[in-house]
Amino acid sequence: MEKLLSNREWLNLSLIVTLSMTSILPSVHHLIYGFVPDLWLIESGLYETVGATACFIAGALNLASVKESLSQKRFLGAFWLTGLSVVCFFIAGEEVSWGQHFFNYEVPGNITATNFQGEFNLHNSMLIQSSNNSLSSIFFKLLMLYFIVLPMFVVAFPALKKTVRKVKIPVPSMLIAIVALFAKAGDIVNHKIIYGSSFTSDSLHLGEALESIFELCLLILAFESFYLYKKHTTNLDNRAQKT
Repeated sequence: MEKLLSNREWLNLSLIVTLSMTSILPSVHHLIYGFVPDLWLIESGLYETVGATACFIAGALNLASVKESLSQKRFLGAFWLTGLSVVCFFIAGEEVSWGQHFFNYEVPGNITATNFQGEFNLHNSMLIQSSNNSLSSIFFKLLMLYFIVLPMFVVAFPALKKTVRKVKIPVPSMLIAIVALFAKAGDIVNHKIIYGSSFTSDSLHLGEALESIFELCLLILAFESFYLYKKHTTNLDNRAQKT
């Protein structure tokens, strides 16, 4: 009997369901118990810690992919992967305020005085934005375009796919596009159910759920890139052995 889905497809489906449920978990808990546990969404809480860890691993995996791409003389690919690695490490550092939340080291007063939350990071800095997290909001909107719009356009327009292949930009898979799309929908559900029409500011930090899913998407992308480069290296080794 023919299998309904392949093992890879079952894995993709499991990831979609698990991450989609994770994105709406705050609203589900609120519907059942009437509140959202503080530990989930606070600074250095569950969602933020998972997201930071995912970004750190993604950064390391992207560096491993850079090594593979250089060995294959794919220098453009190495360039983009290096950029992605830097972005991942930067996000990981920003999420934990560069270790301030874990090591409790003292930050100079002139830095905390110019930070909306008195922390050692850029995304809450008053020096680069007029309101807290305004630049972070722009960055995650750009990330949404990268995760959702780019994969769909590449599928819909073959000519664009050829161009993207030439410049070696890592393109997120449709798995990532679906996860990111569902996560955004989950963010809307969380805000509607928990805040209703009275939403003025994200006092419960519900946005942390969306951010953590996007950061997990960066990890999935890093795995996909590493798998593709590693597979190509293996194919090259096999051809070399045959000759």
